Amino acid sequence: MTMKTFWTFLFFSGITAACSAQTVDGTPLIHALNERMAAQKNGMFTIDARFKFADGEDTIAHQGTCYFFRESNPDSFAQFVVVSDDRPVLAFDGKTFFNPGPGKNTGSPTWPNRKEVRRMLRGNVMKSNLIYQPFLRVDRPNFNSGSFENVQFSTLQENGLNMVRLIMRDTSIEEALGDVENNKIYFDVQYDIALPDYYFVRRTESVWLFDGWQYDRKLFSPIAPLPEGAKFSDYFDPEKLADHYTFEQLDMNAPLKREKELIKTGDQLPDFALTDLQGKTIALNELNDGLILLDFWYKGCFPCQLAMPKIENLHQKYAAKGLHVFGVNPFDKNNEQIKDWLKTRNVTYNTVFDPEKQLPSAVGIQGYPLLIIADVKTKAVLYVHTGFSEEMEAELEPVIVENLR
Repeated sequence: MTMKTFWTFLFFSGITAACSAQTVDGTPLIHALNERMAAQKNGMFTIDARFKFADGEDTIAHQGTCYFFRESNPDSFAQFVVVSDDRPVLAFDGKTFFNPGPGKNTGSPTWPNRKEVRRMLRGNVMKSNLIYQPFLRVDRPNFNSGSFENVQFSTLQENGLNMVRLIMRDTSIEEALGDVENNKIYFDVQYDIALPDYYFVRRTESVWLFDGWQYDRKLFSPIAPLPEGAKFSDYFDPEKLADHYTFEQLDMNAPLKREKELIKTGDQLPDFALTDLQGKTIALNELNDGLILLDFWYKGCFPCQLAMPKIENLHQKYAAKGLHVFGVNPFDKNNEQIKDWLKTRNVTYNTVFDPEKQLPSAVGIQGYPLLIIADVKTKAVLYVHTGFSEEMEAELEPVIVENLR
């Protein structure tokens, strides 16, 4: 049975009506996809990218077009240009990576490895959503299901297309979290593949964070051939762009530049005056004595949620002895919703809102959650802890005990 015959049989065998997932051997389909991508030496495709945070109702949307040239580059990545809103946002000429920004363009003298690419794109949802590396690989298309433990297939029809859907679920995160209260965290990826041409129609990465979905969805057009004789410089020519951009060399070995370094032990905690859940202003200079523990968090941050029970334990044990615990939330806006949300999780320490992100900026926050312990009178920082760990409570408690007098 040929691949085409096999999937035609699957599609019309009764699965379509129910669109129910079937566990089958996906190796032939994955091989067909890789062969389909590897055969396309030059081409273009469009991406319609949608991203939604678990704690937000709005969806971030970006659209762009990617032009690529595989045959002219022996490196692991094709030459490519990504265009959005009629301007280039990313380009690679086989040697130099161009990362246009407002009013300027930066380039590095050699192609960075995949880890460094992610470093360059991290934090920029628009740019990371407009590049899809499997389409740009030269040595291999790099599509596989090896990192997923549960792979299923279903079939569907949409807008006149017959499609197979790969559903790949990563259960390792559930095992790592153990028995988490207030629901679980689920992570799966869906690939919708059009038949009989074997091209990607859609990729959806979904995460269930306790009580809300977060997703990253990319809708692809079929890969179309470029005009005969087309080359990279037709779509991205640095000389022609010189009137609009200045070019700077980017040192991939240089440390990341930050506007402010993360606050450290011995520094002074910045003053703040922020509004809490009840609309009351909480000011550092109005606290009399004891210690203050700040927990920087937001609802869509699942490590923040994992940290909360441990912080609540410290609040319950030491609040009467002079520990002031405050959550600092720079993102969530609905006070009543957050009140109910915290109540269901038995979090009783107060939360203050910082929509202008003044305090996170002042302490040089680099990730969430961020926990800071400081002396109220001297404002001296006694301890800084970034991220969640099982040992977090055990690390914080001795600092509190030693400095509460």
